Amino acid sequence: MLRMGEPGPPDTVRSIRVRVGKLRAMMRSTRTFSFSFALFSLVTSGVEAQDISLLGGDLTSSLAPNAALELPAPNIRSEEAFQTHLLSHGDFHVAFDQQNGNGTKIVGPNFNHVSCGGCHVKNGRGAVKFSQTEEEGSPMLIKVSLRGLNSDGSPKNVPRVGEQLQDHTVNGRIRFDIKLAWKAVTGTYGDGTKYTLRRPSLSFDIPGVDEKNVVSSLRLTPTVIGMGLLEAVPDWFVEFMADPTDVDRDGISGRVSYVINHETNLQAIGRFGFKATHPTIKQQSAAALFNDMGLTNEIFQDARQGQEVSAEVMDRLVFYLRAAAVTPQRTPDDPDVVAGKALFQTLNCSGCHKMTLFTQDSPAIETANQTFHPFTDLLLHDMGPGLADERAEFSARGSEWRTTPLWGLGLVKVLSRNRPGYLHDGRARTVEEAILWHGGEAKRSTSRFKSLSRTKRRQLLAFLNSL
Repeated sequence: MLRMGEPGPPDTVRSIRVRVGKLRAMMRSTRTFSFSFALFSLVTSGVEAQDISLLGGDLTSSLAPNAALELPAPNIRSEEAFQTHLLSHGDFHVAFDQQNGNGTKIVGPNFNHVSCGGCHVKNGRGAVKFSQTEEEGSPMLIKVSLRGLNSDGSPKNVPRVGEQLQDHTVNGRIRFDIKLAWKAVTGTYGDGTKYTLRRPSLSFDIPGVDEKNVVSSLRLTPTVIGMGLLEAVPDWFVEFMADPTDVDRDGISGRVSYVINHETNLQAIGRFGFKATHPTIKQQSAAALFNDMGLTNEIFQDARQGQEVSAEVMDRLVFYLRAAAVTPQRTPDDPDVVAGKALFQTLNCSGCHKMTLFTQDSPAIETANQTFHPFTDLLLHDMGPGLADERAEFSARGSEWRTTPLWGLGLVKVLSRNRPGYLHDGRARTVEEAILWHGGEAKRSTSRFKSLSRTKRRQLLAFLNSL
């Protein structure tokens, strides 16, 4: 991987790109596939007849959805690993808001929430709101930075604030005067059916900072399903799926997100976060502990606070996310679901939301050598001005977002009693609204969706809600 500050990619990355280019050219020119190309064709071609019901491969659980996502995957065979996963459930869901040895609270002094599970409710999404009480915190957050990027590609932190607005304090004060409202956006389907979307209207106040110099991005808590599988997709295959210059002219030009691995100080492929900002589960978790809860750890530290989350707890949290179960597709044989699956591919939604990926080696044996169905390519895509903000992160421009995995999409209401929210900022109240917001590289697919009959729109939604 590329060392920060070097003029170009090292031989390892350059050679991968060369091999990927040759593979693409060979596949386009000959269309002859040996066994070694079977996985390529599985991901890149139509797979209408493919059984995707075991969304998580061997990690797919038959338990009830509200339990499966929190419990160890069924292919964990080591009793020690099984017990570690159960223990780590407490690390994830129990509040870190407790007293340490000198009588001060571990969380904070500023924070968004006091536990991982407080935002990722049952490993799912949080509510679309900012809490104005001191009880626990807010399940949403606002990323902020000064305009421009640092020399290493990272956003420029706002002085005395950091990279996000921690809107709560341990003494009960609510900060930044955050207000979230909504503006209506109307439209019409091809058959004359009208619809109304909503766009967020966000305001906040950072004392002593000119808001004209600050760019922001509203964020909703995402689900944390199958993260170990996504982490184990080979780097070379993520590179293979990218098509930054749209060589095949399908309107889709996914780009790899290159970010900093803070453990190695090398450049790596980003996989986690709405803009694919973090390359590993460990770094994503460490950043959440530090930014969301104000907890220092082995990756993100503050000399004034010491290390508040031990390496042992960090390792347990990472294993919890790597080896948690994945729920299966529901009602895969329902005629509407079957028809909706075909429409999903006909509209080329699968151009970004790749149905099938695979893993090779993995830090967790449970996620190694799996074929699974997350509906993502882990790449950055330009989603158009409707979803854009001004806040860039490393390789990702303001209008670019990582393809969100769709597994668990139909479980939002099962996992939470809160009104559901979709997309990066929760603006979409339904899956249908989320589709209608897709622009940019997805504009062609969205236009096709809007021209469908009411029956076919219902069938596509039935398929998506079965995931």
